[in-house]
Amino acid sequence: MKQRWMLVMAALLFLLAGCQGNDWTVSVKTSPFYKEGTASSFAIAIQKDGKPASGLEVTAIFEMANMDHGQIVASLEEKEDGLYEGDVQLPMEGEWDVLLQIKDGNETIEKLVTLEVKRQDVAAMINGMAITTADVKFYQTRWQIEISSAMEAVKKKYRGEELNERISYWKRQLNETAEPRSAVTRLIELHSMALLAEEKGYSVDEPVVDREVEKRKRQYEGSETARTLLRQYGESAFWEQERRYVRLVLLAQNVWNDMVEQVKNEHPDVTEAEMRILAQKKYDELLVSQIDSLHIQLYLSEL
Repeated sequence: MKQRWMLVMAALLFLLAGCQGNDWTVSVKTSPFYKEGTASSFAIAIQKDGKPASGLEVTAIFEMANMDHGQIVASLEEKEDGLYEGDVQLPMEGEWDVLLQIKDGNETIEKLVTLEVKRQDVAAMINGMAITTADVKFYQTRWQIEISSAMEAVKKKYRGEELNERISYWKRQLNETAEPRSAVTRLIELHSMALLAEEKGYSVDEPVVDREVEKRKRQYEGSETARTLLRQYGESAFWEQERRYVRLVLLAQNVWNDMVEQVKNEHPDVTEAEMRILAQKKYDELLVSQIDSLHIQLYLSEL
């Protein structure tokens, strides 16, 4: 408590002394989370006179509100104009005061912000948005359902060597879904393209999501394996997650459709198969570019 009082008083003294000025503004872009033994990202945007402030030395001093757990100091580095970021490992969730010491040449400015730090079982972060281990488990269950349903359909349709080849393919896919890192990779790709779709101005109406979810419900009702996996996962929890997943898929589909239209305009005489190959190439190139533009952090040690 004594340390927090001193931290708050330090910020107030700078205000009273007129060192802070009204032309400096700070906004939190990425708030840290709590996960035992894991450092997470803290990012702030700093503006002076309404413009991004570059070339600053920024230090963040973390102290838990209403508790005396000492101070945790993190240096923030400039990642782009006016955006400063650093990693901090916090010992617990709760309310934290952060004293920002901003050095601009010979001038030092201090800003005090308060954060509500939450416990998160995080597998990855994309621009401050969490992909949790619960998301990963849902994705794995979903694809187990999809693949198992496909295998059931294959067994009804094919016989002999062709059946064996198709079952062998789906078994390889099923083994891949058991690997959490593979699931995380696919979720990062999906979220990345959904973000790109939103940047392009696309959105998804809830009735469209409703129809897609209902379609999947009807599909899964016809599969004994799907019904078993749904019961094991928890049907209510699964369909809640499925709505979020479907929304991401529909957003990303808009980007795919854009690639298809580009190919049709550039190569009006190609076959349907050739069109899909060219569109996939464009989509993959765009995906790589999109991922490179995002701030992605992985937390896979416990998966």
